Amino acid sequence: MMMIEVLPTVGDVVTISRKDLDDLRDIVRAAVREELYAVGLRADEPAHVDEAREDFRFVRRWRKAMESAASKVGMTVLVLVVGGAVSVVVLGFKTALGR
Repeated sequence: MMMIEVLPTVGDVVTISRKDLDDLRDIVRAAVREELYAVGLRADEPAHVDEAREDFRFVRRWRKAMESAASKVGMTVLVLVVGGAVSVVVLGFKTALGR
């Protein structure tokens, strides 16, 4: 006899026992750790987790510093363009008035 498993659909209520929930939690944790390890993040010891957190903090600080620098460079370019345009207009009026 063949067994057919019916998967729940959206809105269905599924009851999971405490043991099944604990087993599922362990499976998910193992899968996440395996995938993190595959991309170079070790999470098997607290020291590794702390090191990864510090790495993420460094990357966040670096990103914010780069965004700040890009903003300042953008503002500088904008000021130079507007200043150049104002200078061209002023020099044009001076030339037109013959001064």
